[in-house]
Amino acid sequence: MGGLIRRAGAIAWILAVTLAIPASAAGHGGSKGSTPTGYDISWPQCGSAYPSGPLFGVVGVNDGLANNANPCLGSEIQWALNSQGLSTQPKASLYINTADPGPGVADWPGGTCSGSWTTACAYQYGEDRAAYSYGVASGANSSLAVSAPWWLDIETGNSWATSSTANYTGLNIATIQGFVAGLHGSGATGPVGIYSTASQWNQITGLTAQTTASGFGSTPPNWVAGARTLTGAQNNCVSGGFTGASPTLAQYKSGGFDADTRC
Repeated sequence: MGGLIRRAGAIAWILAVTLAIPASAAGHGGSKGSTPTGYDISWPQCGSAYPSGPLFGVVGVNDGLANNANPCLGSEIQWALNSQGLSTQPKASLYINTADPGPGVADWPGGTCSGSWTTACAYQYGEDRAAYSYGVASGANSSLAVSAPWWLDIETGNSWATSSTANYTGLNIATIQGFVAGLHGSGATGPVGIYSTASQWNQITGLTAQTTASGFGSTPPNWVAGARTLTGAQNNCVSGGFTGASPTLAQYKSGGFDADTRC
């Protein structure tokens, strides 16, 4: 994540996006009535100050990969919960890393699937990894894991089936569907959306803003990455939607952090 600069590190879509280190870092914060700016943070911020004055926060559950836990998750969640919040955006949301690693992956979650390139195995991988990530979040704050909006970090820097594999887009879509099912099956009641850009969403799934609904059976919310400035993010709020839904959030760079504006 991070403007799709990787942070080293169908099932039912819910459509509407409805402990502590001092927040002492310099950054582009805000006050009520200002541009609705928040931040997203994860394991790269461990051991350093978090952004100051956020209007809201989005916290990464994983340590770069879907099978690892963010060691600072508890304090980062508390940082988000201490934010001001917005009437249109909750104080704290969560995101998880995703991938479709396919055969031979050392951390295959087990079960009856061998890890071969099949939609059943792809789906199971997503479902199991989402359940793992939900458990990590629940351990840090059980009520937030249940109610928070969740985002799936979909970017090409992670491992996905590619055009060298038959039905690669179908495999990747099945994995993403599995992630959604794993979250809801574990107890998440909040909405689940997609963090990506139009080009990377299309490269991974073969879908566009015009075809995502037919590919998934509905239209997931989108959080648009890739902007370098607030102006660029605001432009993405207007024209950057890649799933067919109007963007919910748009990310940009500010003060050494990944900032986000509510669209």
